[in-house]
Amino acid sequence: MSESALFPSSLVKLLALQGRGFLRRMFRNATSPRRAVFLIIGLGMMLLWFGSVIASQMVASHAHADKSVSISRFQQIAPLALCGICLLTMVSSATDRAIAFTAGEVDMLFPGPFTRRQLLGYKLVKSAIGALMTALLVTIPMTGYAQSLPRCYVGVFLSLQFVQLFSTAGVMLGQTLGQRFYRYLRGAAIFALLAAAALVFRFVVQQVGGIDKLISLSETDIGQTIVRPFRSFGMAISARNTSEFFMNAGEAAAIDIGLIAIVMLLDAQYLEAALTASQRRYARIRRIRSGQLIQSRVQGSVSWRLPRLPFLSGVGPIVWRQATSAARSARGLLLVLLIIAVGAGPAVASIGKDVNPPKVLFPALIWATVLLSGLMKFDFRGDLDHIDALKALPLRGAPIAIGQLVVPSLILTLFHVIALVGAALLMKADRGILIVAALLALPFNTLLTASDNLLFLLFPARSVAASPGDFQMMGRQTAQIVAKGLLTLVGAGLAMGIAVPIFMATGSRVALVVIAAALLFGETCAMIPLIAWAYNRFDPSVDTPA
Repeated sequence: MSESALFPSSLVKLLALQGRGFLRRMFRNATSPRRAVFLIIGLGMMLLWFGSVIASQMVASHAHADKSVSISRFQQIAPLALCGICLLTMVSSATDRAIAFTAGEVDMLFPGPFTRRQLLGYKLVKSAIGALMTALLVTIPMTGYAQSLPRCYVGVFLSLQFVQLFSTAGVMLGQTLGQRFYRYLRGAAIFALLAAAALVFRFVVQQVGGIDKLISLSETDIGQTIVRPFRSFGMAISARNTSEFFMNAGEAAAIDIGLIAIVMLLDAQYLEAALTASQRRYARIRRIRSGQLIQSRVQGSVSWRLPRLPFLSGVGPIVWRQATSAARSARGLLLVLLIIAVGAGPAVASIGKDVNPPKVLFPALIWATVLLSGLMKFDFRGDLDHIDALKALPLRGAPIAIGQLVVPSLILTLFHVIALVGAALLMKADRGILIVAALLALPFNTLLTASDNLLFLLFPARSVAASPGDFQMMGRQTAQIVAKGLLTLVGAGLAMGIAVPIFMATGSRVALVVIAAALLFGETCAMIPLIAWAYNRFDPSVDTPA
């Protein structure tokens, strides 16, 4: 078998075997009743999702719904969003991991009879195959801005490929030109991103139009030059007819092919860097399996420490440990949360007078909370492999349970308060409901975190990195979200069911906040004995998942 071709047949066979192995893991492993249920739930959610999109498309076509306004708005915003994503890939650490191989690929392919370009082509083809499934998932929420589902899918796929190839080209360029020049390039990207954020915030505060002003800036001669490479991707997604689609999709495909050519022509000595990135990726997978999805190892000496907290029957040391872990190993996530929270207010304030801002902000915060609560594993979920050490401590279950709930609840509350108060400061109306929501953030988040930990101790499961199209993992995550949501909504519904009638009778928002907060905290306190009981019955030798 000749290995002299640009893409050897042995690598093609390897990709085919990996695809077959993925399908075998997904369907043949669903032999136990629990895994089969998760697979059915995942497939059912996907079918319902697609069914709702197809039904909405049919209703819109029969009703002759006019999407011209939303499509025009999308075509204005899409290039700016894609440009911002590319800037973020340059300033974040994600670019350091753009070319990473699995441990098996390092052991088998690096010593094999393959050139650097052949291995690089293998990674590009593999990422393109993954983007095919990812584009299918991303296309569903984008159909509101498209006239055709197939055209939208192709446009989304080309956009995902552009982001991935841009990231890879950045890594190759940095390795070719040298680390010092690459730092200067990243510094310029950081400056451009911060300047754009400052301009948006300034225009929103001055009530000049926020997003509209940024769009008008992008339509100047300089702005057109900057966003021109990104415009064809959004135009392909929202093309109104076939000719417009082929013109823009062809241009987007040409840009992607150009990036592939740049990556292949650079031919940098990336194997050593890829080996290091692969080692980091393997270490990250091990942390994921231990439940530490967002944590990273702190390297070097640490010159600062959080102050010691009072003992409080053991609550203080548990809180101090989790707070230290969050401050030292999740600074990237906390910074992203801060940026999102600060930007939520200006974004909501700039949506226009025809839309009620709280109706936009609250659903967005709900979805963000659902996602973030699964990442805030500074509690029992992050200590899955250390519960035996916790049980060896001379502490009772209730103080340990209380200490494990504090840090994730405070982080989520800080995120909510910054977003809600920022939106309230920038809006003239509807401030009262935002302030009430900010005051109730802490009791609600404690109840949410308590529900998360109770369900985890009763049904422990490791966090795993799911591939696109892993319906079994999708079903597991859906079941967890539904169970957590029901438990939290029942508690919040009971509290508001008592507080809201009192508010309607008295008209006092202070009474609403005090009564609702007291009831939410009371429900959390009632769950503490249940969490302590679940913790005490947890047997690390039996209940720890493999």
